[in-house]
Order: sequence, then C-alpha cells, then structure tokens
Amino acid sequence: MGPFDILAEQHRELEERFEALGVEDGAEEADPQHEHAEGLLGLLRLHTLLEERYLYPLLTRAEGRARAREAAEDHLTMSELMDELEEQPPGGPEWWARLLALEDLLVAHVREEEEQTFPRLMRELNAGEQEELRHALMALRDELSSGAHAWPGNSSLRDGASHEPRWDV
Repeated sequence: MGPFDILAEQHRELEERFEALGVEDGAEEADPQHEHAEGLLGLLRLHTLLEERYLYPLLTRAEGRARAREAAEDHLTMSELMDELEEQPPGGPEWWARLLALEDLLVAHVREEEEQTFPRLMRELNAGEQEELRHALMALRDELSSGAHAWPGNSSLRDGASHEPRWDV
C-alpha cells in the first residue's frame, strides 16, 4: 500500500458515510442521522489534517505555493461548512443544505486529488520518500484515531496550530 492509497481509502470511507446519511437519495426524504454525521465530520477532520500536514508541503515543493494554497482553500471552506453543520440542529433544511454543499466540494476535491495531484506527487517522490510518507500518514492517522483525541469536534484539531498547512517546505 502506497502513501496515497491511505488517503484514497479515506476518500472511499467518506463517500460511504455520505451515502449512509442519505445525501444522494435526496435530503428531503432522509431522516436525520446525527450519529452518522458526527462520524463523517470526525473522519473528514482527520483526513484534512493528514493532507495539510503531509500532502500540502509536498504539493508546495512540486507545484508551488499558489497550487498548495488553492488546495488549502478547499479545506478551509470544508472546515467552515463542518463548523456550521455542528452549530445547526441536525436534519433541518439549513443543515441539509450545508451537508450537500460539503459533499459537492468534497467530491470535486477528491476527483482532483486522485486524478491529478496523487499521480503527480507519486512521480515527484522517490521510493524512500514514498515509504517515509506512508509511515508518517499511518502513524498520525493511528494516533488521532486511537481515542486519545475526542472525535468529532476535537477543538485541538479545529483550533490548534498543528492544523495549519506548512508553507515553509
């Protein structure tokens, strides 16, 4: 398993969680499923943290700061939508509107990463760098998923400096 397979697996899991909420079947008919939404938001926060910490510095190196900032803007918008979802009563019309907007943004973001970004970065990294990235992604994913951090809505992930992309690489 390569480093980008870890992120792609999370993409598939995020898609499954959106489906479990009934987003694709139409928000009007779907019953609110607060627990599923919490799991979705927790996984998405974990995923964005992994990308910001490890993927975006590589993107900066390979394609420049402007490209990395563009990708980070997607994450910022997703983060704002997640915060708004957590503030809204689950299942209401505004909650569903934000959830649908989040899904649309995520689908476009995932498509771009899997079709363009991941293949370019694979060409950029040598085998040793790929292995190092894989280990780093797995270690942070396992640490954050271990229960040592409250999911979702871990304020240290939303508000902490560790969530900020590194532009100095």
